Parts: sequence; structure tokens; C-alpha cells
Amino acid sequence: MAPAAPGRLRRALPHSRRGRWLLISALVLVLAGTGLGTWVADTWPWPKNRYCWGAWQEDSGPGFLGDEAFDDDDDWSRTGKQTAPTRERPTGRCDVIIASNYKSSYDGDEVSTDQQVSVEYGPVPKGAEARLAMVHDGFLGGDMVPLPDGLPGTVNGRGGLLVLPESCDAQDGRPTVVTLQASGTYTGGPSYVRNDPADLGGARQAAELLVAAANHGMAAAGCAPDEPLRVSSPVYDLPGDVERVFSTSDDVCGIRGLHLGTEDIEYQTGAVTRDLQTCSARGDRNGVPYLQLAMVAQPRLAAVFDGIAGARPAARGWRGTGTIGEKHAIVRADCAGRPTAFLMGASSDLGHLAAFANAATARLRCAPIAPKGAAR
Repeated sequence: MAPAAPGRLRRALPHSRRGRWLLISALVLVLAGTGLGTWVADTWPWPKNRYCWGAWQEDSGPGFLGDEAFDDDDDWSRTGKQTAPTRERPTGRCDVIIASNYKSSYDGDEVSTDQQVSVEYGPVPKGAEARLAMVHDGFLGGDMVPLPDGLPGTVNGRGGLLVLPESCDAQDGRPTVVTLQASGTYTGGPSYVRNDPADLGGARQAAELLVAAANHGMAAAGCAPDEPLRVSSPVYDLPGDVERVFSTSDDVCGIRGLHLGTEDIEYQTGAVTRDLQTCSARGDRNGVPYLQLAMVAQPRLAAVFDGIAGARPAARGWRGTGTIGEKHAIVRADCAGRPTAFLMGASSDLGHLAAFANAATARLRCAPIAPKGAAR
């Protein structure tokens, strides 16, 4: 068919202006209807926010990534900050920061919540005290459980730690770890403040968040394994609830002879496995740590403590090597053919460490760590 002559086309256009506007209006309504439908179906084509080097997506599961983090608050925000690791600088950090403000319907007071979920990527500290404070105090408490599927690390509903494969070790041999921590405060009125950490959705969800961040961090740093790390098995269940000490002669954490000489504490028996055993005690009124004990035999997790146990026994008659500080003690020794770390925090009383370590070695059927009579 021959094309219309230019003059004929120009003459036709003025007469079809109303039709063109009708067509444009119809198209707008169709597009708006389609957009409304996809919005109702929660599939609006705008991209959802991603956090932590792309590891987490908005509305992907845990409360802090969804609208439930804000309840019915009108004034809220969720922001992300991050510094990704690189091959040249294999350290990084990411934060998801949640803030909300509203007026209480009960008394009219101003209420605010400030919460944060933080991930850090990098080698463990060089100094012994700093390393013990970070790893032992932060991630080997009685309420931490082993990561599932043999992953070297620990987790609870507020965070966790994962030791990365050797391909990610620092040049001086220190293992690289990824840590996850949730924190936060709730403020009501002029004087009421309480802890209110961000909702990670429980230990299993926290493990998945931790592993996802680790996979993305390793990819950015250029040390990722051929197959990504995965969480597929159930998370270990703690053997017991928090217990109160009612007598100075009570055994703590089910360990015969581990007596703390006070009635003002509560304790938590943590993991009791071949790879990990933990116990922690704290003030029952103020929550201040009183004693933290851990046995670590999982090879990559135990490697976190390489190079900080000294070259001599912790005390006369003790097996292996160890160092005693003001707030920490560590003993390294072979147990059942594996290098094993025995750790104590918040105390320098070797009698407590002796009772715990000898109970652990008896359970694992290897030689005692402390000499007879050292435990109390």
C-alpha cells in the first residue's frame, strides 16, 4: 500500500485530536490499573532495598527487614550503611538502622525506638586480651549454640559468629570471622529506657542472615569457596533453661564441684557437644557477667585462639599451655587427638576453670587438664 501523502496526513491530524486524547487517557487508565493491581499483589515493579553487600532484601523474612519493625508508627525510617571488604582491604562493616517515634495512646508520652543490626567482616584481633574479649565474651556465652551443618561458629537470637575458610585467612595466618549483632533501646517518656534489640526472627533465622552476609562478604573479598555456605539443618537446642543458685554448695551448669560461693547469681548451661561446651553465670539482679566458661574443639573455631596461649603451662601441674589475665584465662591442650581451647572470662579463679576443664575432658575421655585438687 502506498504511504499517505504528507499533506493528506497533516489535514487528517486536526480532526483526530479528540480521538488521540481519548486513546492517551485510556492508556493511562490501563497502566494505572495494572500498577494498582501489582501494588495490591505486593509485586510493584520498583526494586526493594537490599542491605549488607546485597545479602538481605527488604521484606525477606525477619522482622527488622519488614513493616512489622514499625508497628503502626507514623514516623519511622530504615537506613543502611556499609563498607564492603575488598581484595586489597579484606575488612568491612554493614549496619541496618531502624528508628521510630510516636506518641503513647496510654499517657501521651513520646515513645522512640532505636535499633541496629550490625555485621563485621575481618580477621580476629592480634592481641590476646582483645581477641578473648571479642570472641569468648561476645559469642561463647551459655545461650549461644553451635551453627548447624558443621559450620564453625555460634549463634543465638541476637547474633552470632562464623569463622571463614582458610582461603580467607589474613596474611599473618589469623582467621577471618563474620559477626552479627542486634541491639537497640526503647525510650518511653523522660526517664524510662530498656533494651529492645532488633528482631532477627530467632536463632535459625539469625544463622541464615549470618551465612548470607558471609557469602557476600567473601565474594567481595575474592576468597569465596567454590560452593556457597548453607544452613539446611535444625539449630541445636539448649539443654536447659536459666537456673538460679540457691546455695553456695550448688553445682553450676551441671558440673560437679563447680561452686561459686554466692547465692546472687543465675546460670545457663549451654552447648554440650564434642566440639563445644559452654556455661555462663551472671548476677540475677543486675545481669553483670560473673563467670563464663567454654571448651572449643571444633578445628576452625579453635584456630581463632591460635598463638595467644603462651608457651608454658597455666600453672604448676597443668597440662598444655596457658595464660592468665585479669579478666580472662586460656589453656590450650590436646584432647582426644584434637587441639582444644579451655576458656574462662569475667574471673581469674583457676579453681573454676579447673573444675570445668576436667569435667569436659572426662566427658571427652582424654587426660585431665588440671591436677587433682585444683578444682573448686
